[in-house]
Amino acid sequence: MTIDEQERSSATPSGVAFSAAPVTVGGHRFQFLPTGATAIDALEELINQAQHSLCLEMYIYKSDATGERIRAVLLTACARGVRVRILLDDFGSAELAKNYFIELQKLGAELRFFNPSRALRAAFRNHRKLCVADRRIAVIGGINIGDEYAGDGVTQGWRDLGMRIEGALAQELEFTFDRMFVAARANTKAVIAFAYGRERKSASYHAPLLLTSGPGFHGSQLRKALHRDFWNANRVAIIAAYFTPPWQLRRALRSAAKRGIVRLLLPGKSDVPIMRLAAQHLYERMLRHRIEIFEYQPQILHSKLVVVDDVVYVGSCNFDVRSLQLNFDFMVRIPSGELAAQARSIFTQDLARSNAVTLTEWNANDGLWRRAIRFVAFWLATRFDPFLARRKWRALR
Repeated sequence: MTIDEQERSSATPSGVAFSAAPVTVGGHRFQFLPTGATAIDALEELINQAQHSLCLEMYIYKSDATGERIRAVLLTACARGVRVRILLDDFGSAELAKNYFIELQKLGAELRFFNPSRALRAAFRNHRKLCVADRRIAVIGGINIGDEYAGDGVTQGWRDLGMRIEGALAQELEFTFDRMFVAARANTKAVIAFAYGRERKSASYHAPLLLTSGPGFHGSQLRKALHRDFWNANRVAIIAAYFTPPWQLRRALRSAAKRGIVRLLLPGKSDVPIMRLAAQHLYERMLRHRIEIFEYQPQILHSKLVVVDDVVYVGSCNFDVRSLQLNFDFMVRIPSGELAAQARSIFTQDLARSNAVTLTEWNANDGLWRRAIRFVAFWLATRFDPFLARRKWRALR
């Protein structure tokens, strides 16, 4: 039986059995948190277990039931003497009252909002989501703090996932948090200096690796790693909330599809409809190059997961121009056949709840007006938005 037949046979309507057993790789311990609910639970447990320090970095924090739940355990952590630092994006968390954490601050917690500049916060955002406890355990993924992220993605809440990490990468995540925390309260020039002054190091693709992206990151390690892996891949599976990758990555995916299987799992429902339209602008050419496309149906899809042969990428980065080139973002790259098998099980389960997009049906239901709308959405997402952001960036240099 071929790889393609094996994957198709496992994609049954009832899904497949999946065990998120911890996997040890390169001195690290990785464990998938296969739903938003399990990720929020793991985040709460991590905060409760912290003894010395906590770093919480989120794009969005809401003052709903989930927000209250996390705030309560943060208060408990502060009360027992844990050093708590919270970094929120000013654009993503704009609706959160600035005094929401006042009780935490009275107990010694430090709170900062990243890039509060009215002129810049829409252009450059901190889209990272992570929590590190005691410099040794971290929870990462696509989840923000809000009720919509705390469901199973099938019967309620958005479809999301995360990962628990024990090991040196947790300390590295805290190091990147430290730098973001310092840059958050500084002026614009300091943020730019941070972006250009990042630590440069050689990437080792044989061990777990933290890969970041952001404005001013010339040829970011994240894009380089994805490009390298796609060009050598025989089997690629991508779950993406937004899909408008730069043309170099699209070209690499088309190359992979010539050698093997490339599957994209994209939203059937989206929290940003214009991004779904922008992704659909690419459907016809992707399908013509034998790239398979599926749209997830039960809930809004918000997961970020890439599986390339025996390599897994998981983190906060979407597969679009903004996350890969403009936002501060990250993914963790993990070479592990065992973890890749678990990731493919997650993909297969979601595939069973998705509709396949075929070239024949797509063209049959297509029309000039729909093409025009998708083209405009794609242009706004990949040309106009980056143009405005880069124009502001150049004006500040």
